Amino acid sequence: MAFAILLPRSVNVNTSINTENLSVNDLLESMECLTRSIISRKGNKNMSKLLEQINKTRTTKRLGDLVAINQSSIVNGFPYQEIEYVDTSSVTRNSFERPQILNINEAPSRAKRLLKDGDTILSTVRPNQHHYGFIKNPKPNTVASTGFVVLTPKDINPFYLYSYLTQDVVTSTLNAIAEATTTTFPAFRPEVLSEMEIEIPDLPTQKKIASILNAYDSKIENNNKIIKNLEATAQTIFNEWFVQFRFPDYEKVKMVESEMGPIPEGWEVKKIEYVMEFAYGKALISEDRTEGNYPVIGSSGTIGFNGRALVDGPGIVVGRKGNAGSIIWIDDDFFPIDTTFYIKTNLSIYYCFFLLKKQTFSNSDSAVPGLSREDAYRQLVLISDKKIVRQFDRHIKEIFNFITLAKKENRILKDARDRLLSKLI
Repeated sequence: MAFAILLPRSVNVNTSINTENLSVNDLLESMECLTRSIISRKGNKNMSKLLEQINKTRTTKRLGDLVAINQSSIVNGFPYQEIEYVDTSSVTRNSFERPQILNINEAPSRAKRLLKDGDTILSTVRPNQHHYGFIKNPKPNTVASTGFVVLTPKDINPFYLYSYLTQDVVTSTLNAIAEATTTTFPAFRPEVLSEMEIEIPDLPTQKKIASILNAYDSKIENNNKIIKNLEATAQTIFNEWFVQFRFPDYEKVKMVESEMGPIPEGWEVKKIEYVMEFAYGKALISEDRTEGNYPVIGSSGTIGFNGRALVDGPGIVVGRKGNAGSIIWIDDDFFPIDTTFYIKTNLSIYYCFFLLKKQTFSNSDSAVPGLSREDAYRQLVLISDKKIVRQFDRHIKEIFNFITLAKKENRILKDARDRLLSKLI
């Protein structure tokens, strides 16, 4: 059974990938060719001349003289009844989730900041979580949280500004300032940016630098769109087969009653504790980590890397403390820390991932939000016929392979971009 993976219109590739006609190796080769072409065309051409221009025209300026900070906010007479709301949690490393559509009268009080094309937004709370982004052609009713500081460029190239402020060294500095505050959450004041002094070349040179860096970011952004589309495709297949029960040859299967309503004959309803183990992660503070490439996983995702793994991948991590109930897929071997559970099971790991995403896990009543393993174990899941799960696995594994490759290429692109960034800015 073949199926097509539809890709966003903005992605400059074929409108679909047929998984019978395109191998993973074909996709990897095409990605590597594109990466090399970007690096060759944009990264190395006339580099020495550009570096000479940077050194020749570089001057020190106060950031507050180059940008407007929090320039526009919702005021009386705002003409839109609905807003597209961007919260801090919906943006990470310039990857935007779909904005919330809210009635202006029901929107949270922090929905105030108006956005313009070319703005840079940075979360003032916990900068090390990388909730920042570059705004491109927002709708006039797009509104951001006051948890962001919005920088509108005046006498600086917009993408150069974004690239400068999202360097790891700047993020670390802002995070150190935030950690030193006495507020409830670690946060820096917008005035910190206003008073910041930066060394920059002239505008024509900034434009050249921005063009080079944007080539990398555009490819990463396109990969992120492909990843989201593939994830949506995988979720659609799961819902079609295991929620709507429209799996292959479903017409031939009788429906029977169960605790969860009508289900296909031969399928079973079971408590989670009988089909999965929620194993505890292990404490691993940053000082105890060794150099390596194994991701360290917390309840909100990857928080660092380590020289050894605790669990063989691919695998599933469930948030236990903090972002309790989060469901995280990990492609490679990994190290889940003690704020998480990781899943042990004899079932298909792909099938379990979507089963868990379908659950609603409630927090315990303790001061720190947490997921009780006993509460999770009591929840019911629907266990399908093994033959159907095997068919599902074949399709989903192919989709996940494409997702893994796109993520790996993004890491290569980001590493190359960061090395170039250190030379250019």
